[in-house]
Order: sequence, then C-alpha cells, then structure tokens
Amino acid sequence: MLISAVFSNAAQYVVAQNPYFGGMSGVLYALFGYVWVRGRLDPTMGIAIPRSTVIVLIAWLMLGFANVLGPVANYAHLGGLVVGAMLGGLATVRNRR
Repeated sequence: MLISAVFSNAAQYVVAQNPYFGGMSGVLYALFGYVWVRGRLDPTMGIAIPRSTVIVLIAWLMLGFANVLGPVANYAHLGGLVVGAMLGGLATVRNRR
C-alpha cells in the first residue's frame, strides 16, 4: 500500500506539476491492478475481478483523461494502476519459482 501511495502520488505531482491533490484513489487503482493481473496470471490464487468491474474502472479512467469528470488526479490513477499491475505480475513470477 505504501509503495502504491508513493508511486501514484509522485506520478501525479511529476506530470501535473500541481501539489494540490490528495486521496486514496491511486492506491485503489493499484489494488485493482494487482488483483486484476494476479488473478489473470495465476487463477489458482482464487482472486479475480469480474469483467464488468474492469470495464467500469477502465472507462472511469478514460473519462477522467477526457476531462468529462472535472478535475481528477488522472495520473495518480494511472500510476496506481501501473504499479499495482507490475506488483501483481512480480508476485506471480515470484510465486512460480
């Protein structure tokens, strides 16, 4: 959780150059990315995200980047998703060894 919080918020700050943001949405996207990738790569783990949830979260991310939702920390969401997916992939590889 700490890794995803630091990475997602740093991504937002570096790209947007605006220190006025905050929240846990980047961490939630990291959790989503972790469970999504881990569940897809290792179905025996017993964790999965329904396809409808994946569609809603990816659509929400795209709507944010399209400026439909107002001011949103888009890069925190994207950074969280990326770091969560990477950690899910790394955990799967490590578990297979």
